[in-house]
Amino acid sequence: MEDEGAPGWQRNNYASMFAVFLLCITFSFTIPFLPLYLQELDPSLTGPEAALWAGIATALGGVGSFVSGPIWGMLGDRYGRKPMLIRACFGGAIGLTFFGFATSIWQVVAIRTFIGVMAGAPAAAMALIAAGTPAKRLPKALGQFQGATLGGIALGPVIAAVFIAGFGYRPTFVVAGILMFSGALVTVFMIKEPVRALAAKPGSGSKGLRTVLNSPLAWAALMLVLLLSFSAPMVQPVLPTYVLELLPAGVNGTVIIGWIFFGMSAASAVAAVYAGRLISRAGHQRILLISAVGIAVFLIPMAFVNTVIALALFAICMSLFQGLLTTSAVSLLPTVVTAAALSSMFGLYQSVQALSSQLGPALGGVIAVQYGYQAVFLIAAGALLLLGLPMFLVFKKVAAKYTVDAEPQDIHQIEPELAPEADPQIEKSVDSQTPSTGR
Repeated sequence: MEDEGAPGWQRNNYASMFAVFLLCITFSFTIPFLPLYLQELDPSLTGPEAALWAGIATALGGVGSFVSGPIWGMLGDRYGRKPMLIRACFGGAIGLTFFGFATSIWQVVAIRTFIGVMAGAPAAAMALIAAGTPAKRLPKALGQFQGATLGGIALGPVIAAVFIAGFGYRPTFVVAGILMFSGALVTVFMIKEPVRALAAKPGSGSKGLRTVLNSPLAWAALMLVLLLSFSAPMVQPVLPTYVLELLPAGVNGTVIIGWIFFGMSAASAVAAVYAGRLISRAGHQRILLISAVGIAVFLIPMAFVNTVIALALFAICMSLFQGLLTTSAVSLLPTVVTAAALSSMFGLYQSVQALSSQLGPALGGVIAVQYGYQAVFLIAAGALLLLGLPMFLVFKKVAAKYTVDAEPQDIHQIEPELAPEADPQIEKSVDSQTPSTGR
């Protein structure tokens, strides 16, 4: 019989998307303007030095996210995904509010580290979506989720640019922190975790994590996502100061930078939504390969532009493929584990994201200081082709050899006093088009 999903799965999906959309709008207030904020705190910093410190702050946030991701995932499998989503929203709101009161570079770095430790709202939301959505509809649902996430990231810099121009950095960050609390409230009042939960038995909350760590297929998928996702974020701390260098002297680049980041995130959002259809037709692996090559193709010419318009066009084209890559990656992950380990898998994905999207910018900042802006784009493209594509071939071999097996006795409810509605349907193999989540 066709899997109809958990009761109320559509409501939960839309509420999760809305909560993370609100969170991403407010959190992305800081992303493109962090180097400029650091220069305001310390006017002696040069552009490359500000990019370096922004990269360091992002990197330490990535370390915090890397360490905490598996822990939050394990707790999500044990106690439910909704509490993890609430925790992440409240933690991010507190950290972002503190940004507005920072008085030194080191305070910014410490706050960014705290935000990294408390991060994980998208991972928790994706685990919640994957646990309840019918398997055949999961790529589309995750594509819509990625579209909502990237849409929030797209709107954030534009709104922030207006606020910063009118009120400055500090009031903008404080308002963003207050607004981020709204995402937590949406989660509290609008999301109802499925009664038929998909977690490990009470008292064995770490079993889902151990299952993932012992799976060669899961490790291959995580390494593939890491190596394919690492390159594009390397240019993140470079773009703001690179834009200022290309602009004529005396031109205020804040609004321009905000619109460029809006265009990039909007392009990724559109591609992410459409990616679900492409995955259903062509499969995860083919879309991953096309996305990786497309990102590299548009990274290279970004090193040789001499106008902001050309830089923006290439960055937006690259972001289209980045949106495809993100959706195909997160849609691939539920196919390599059972439903009992979904939160643990997405918790480890949070760690992978910390290495790719947060430690990547740190490397980009170091390269910019040592070798200049242009080298960042060329090295990012080279790393993607030389590391990501060979790992793609490794994953294909591992996926052909290993299957997804689950033990039905390890599936239980988060609310143990209620009886399960039905036994989970366990799929025994990895289908390149239909997720195999053990529902």
